[in-house]
Amino acid sequence: MSSILASEQRVCPSLAVVGGGLAGIAAAEAALQNGFRVTLFERSRVLGGRAASLFEPNTGQWIDNGQHIALGCCTELLDLNRQLGLTDYFERKESIPFAQIGGKQGKLTPVRWLPQCWQFFPTFLTFPFLSFRERINTGLLLRKLSTATTGKESTPDTFAEWLRTKKVSANTIEKFWAPLIFSALSESVEHVSFEAVRQIVRDGFLAGYRAMTFHIPTLPLRAIYHDIVAEQLQNRGIELHFLRRVKRLCWEFPADSDNSAGNNDNTNTAESSPQPSPQQHETRLRIDALELSDGTRLSFDYYLLAVPLSQFREIMTASDLEPYTEQLDLERFEPGSITTIHLWFNHRLLPDDCSYSVLLGGPGQFLFCPQRERKNIPAEKNAGVYHTVVISASHRLLSEHEFTSRGSFGLVERVVQQLQNTLAGSFHKETTQLLSSRVTTHFEAVFSPTPAVYLQRPESETPFENLVLAGDWTQTQLPATLESAVRSGRHAVQILQALLEN
Repeated sequence: MSSILASEQRVCPSLAVVGGGLAGIAAAEAALQNGFRVTLFERSRVLGGRAASLFEPNTGQWIDNGQHIALGCCTELLDLNRQLGLTDYFERKESIPFAQIGGKQGKLTPVRWLPQCWQFFPTFLTFPFLSFRERINTGLLLRKLSTATTGKESTPDTFAEWLRTKKVSANTIEKFWAPLIFSALSESVEHVSFEAVRQIVRDGFLAGYRAMTFHIPTLPLRAIYHDIVAEQLQNRGIELHFLRRVKRLCWEFPADSDNSAGNNDNTNTAESSPQPSPQQHETRLRIDALELSDGTRLSFDYYLLAVPLSQFREIMTASDLEPYTEQLDLERFEPGSITTIHLWFNHRLLPDDCSYSVLLGGPGQFLFCPQRERKNIPAEKNAGVYHTVVISASHRLLSEHEFTSRGSFGLVERVVQQLQNTLAGSFHKETTQLLSSRVTTHFEAVFSPTPAVYLQRPESETPFENLVLAGDWTQTQLPATLESAVRSGRHAVQILQALLEN
C-alpha cells in the first residue's frame, strides 16, 4: 500500500507558487485541478494581495484599501469566484447611475432585447450631461473603437491623439471619456494607450448588459479573499505558508556547461560568479530551489512567481539575475496610485437599492455605499453609515500635499463638498453629518497603461525550463485589474501543463 502511495506522489509534480494575491490564488487553484501538488508562499499574514482590508479602530470595522469590483466581462475572475464558492458574497447590479455637481443625475440602463452593441444606446441618448449631438457622436465613436484595427500604422499611440483626430469636444472628454478612463484604467486621457481604451470599450461597454453588470463585495475583501479562500484552498489539499518571504531563486547551469567547472553543486550562491546571461541558455537553465529569508532552501519540480513587480525585482536581484530583468526593461513601468476616502455619515446618501454612483466634476469618480453586514460591532463603535469615494489615477489628479497625512484633511473636505453639491436630494447641510473619516492611498495599485508598456509587457514564459511568471503586469492583453491577475495565474499554469505534456 505504501509503495502505491509513493508511486502516486511521484507522478504528481510539485509546484511552488510564490505570492498569495489573486494571481497566486488563481494559479494555485488551476494547478491543483491539473494534477500538481501545490505549496503557496505568502510573505504577509493574509491572502488577497492588493485586494486587502485594513482595520479601522475608530469604528471597529474592516475597511477595504480600495473598492474592488468586478464587471460581467471579467469572466476569469467570476469563474474563479464560482470555483471557490464566493459568488454569494457579491451584489449584482445592471444599471450605471451618474451624478454631476448641480444635482443633475442620470442612469445608463441596458435594453436586453437589442443586439449586444446597442443595448445601452437608447438610454445613452438621454444622457443628461452631453448635448444630443455629443451623444450621437460619442455613440458613433464607440462603434468605431470596437472595430478599429490594431496595426501600428493605422492607430495612434495615446487615446488623446485619437480624440483630437476625431475633433471630440472638450465637454464630451470631461463628462464622458475622462471619467470612463480614469475609473477603468487609472490614467488620464493624455497618457493612456489607445489600445487599452479600445480593449475596455470592446470587452465591456459594447459587449452587452452581461459584460457591464457590476459585482460589488458585500463583505470586506479580507473576509472573502483570505478567510474563505484560505479555508477552501487548504481543504482541497494546497499547503499554505504565511509570513514566509522568498528571498531568492537558486538556479543551476547545465551539467555540461563550462561555467560549471570547479563547482560541484552547480548552484548559484549570493557570492557566485560569473553572472550568466539567461539569453545564452534559453532551454537549459533550471531553478534548483528557492531560499526563504531565514535561509531555508526548498526544492520543487516547478516554480511560479506571482508577485508584484517591485517584489519580482527584489527576488531577481538577490538571485543574481539582473541580465534577465535588464532584457525585460522594467524601468518602463510607471506605478499608478488609487486613493480612497472612507466616510461615515449619520445617514445613507444613496437610495437603499443603489450601492454606487459615478461622480462627475471631480475629484471623486465613484461613490460606493454597499450593503455590508455589520456583525460584532460594539454599540459605542457604531460610527454611522460607511461610504467610500474612489479617486483613481490620484498620482495625476491630486497635489503632492494631498498625498500626505497633513493634506488628507483638506482632501476630505473637498470630497465632502463634492458630495454636497452633487447629491442635493440626500445631502442636506443642516442634517447630514460626517462622523468619521480616513484616507488611504495605494501608491503602486496598478501600472500605468501607457503606450510604452501596454502592448510590450513580459510574457509568462522565462528562460528557465521550470519557472513561469504571473501577475497583472505580465502580458495578459488587459489593463492592471483583478481580471488580469486571475488570467495571468491561469495562463502560467497552462504553460506548465504544456511543459509536462512535452
